[in-house]
Amino acid sequence: MKLRGAALAGALLLAAPAARAQANLAETYFQNGSRAFTEQRYAEAARAFREALAISHRPELLFNLSRALERQGDYVGALQALQDFSNGGAPGFDRAALTQMITQLEGLAADQRTREEAARTAGSAPPPVVTVERPVIEPRWFRVEYRRSAVNNVGPWVTLGVGAALGIAGVAEALVGGAAASTLRNVNAGSEPWSQAAADAQARAPGAFTRGWILGGTGAALAVGGVLWALLRGPGQRVEVRDAPHVSLAPAGLGLAVGGAL
Repeated sequence: MKLRGAALAGALLLAAPAARAQANLAETYFQNGSRAFTEQRYAEAARAFREALAISHRPELLFNLSRALERQGDYVGALQALQDFSNGGAPGFDRAALTQMITQLEGLAADQRTREEAARTAGSAPPPVVTVERPVIEPRWFRVEYRRSAVNNVGPWVTLGVGAALGIAGVAEALVGGAAASTLRNVNAGSEPWSQAAADAQARAPGAFTRGWILGGTGAALAVGGVLWALLRGPGQRVEVRDAPHVSLAPAGLGLAVGGAL
């Protein structure tokens, strides 16, 4: 058992440098392909992206391969690579834009197959590939957020809170007015003698009721306004936050990072 454990540990130690070597090789092919694509050497870029894909198996490289094949006029190969990218999940890619790109490539690939079939039927070499210029649909990686202004975020709740506070103050004034009216009724009914307290109640009652109605009415209006504001303010402004994933190679291996573009 000890010998078997030692053999397994040795195998793992030997596998780690091999994995790093494969990651470094994939990085080299990826960088070479990106440089060749930028310099419009599309055939060389396609070969480099194929090699990087064979090593890393990252579906994002299929998108790069499709772009290189399309630019060199191989629409059939470009369509196949893009369909494989779609079937692989197309991580982070806008599905609507991807569907549009596949649809356009299907038409170009059909034309290419027709020309090649006609050339084979006639027994001659395939005619030179004609590159058809079309608008380039760039990838769109984004997430959608809805953002409200600070006023729309807190305004309804502040209005509702102020309305509730005024309503409570109105109820308190109404209670004061009710107590004063009760004292006056008792004096008039003869159950209480006339006193300074009764005179004060007589002076307080009209003003207390008036303030209660004003505060209560204003508070109710503000509370209703706050509730309606909260219900009708909507989700806010639609904002597309663009965060593009991209292939990143590091000493630890190949990974998918967020930010930047392929």
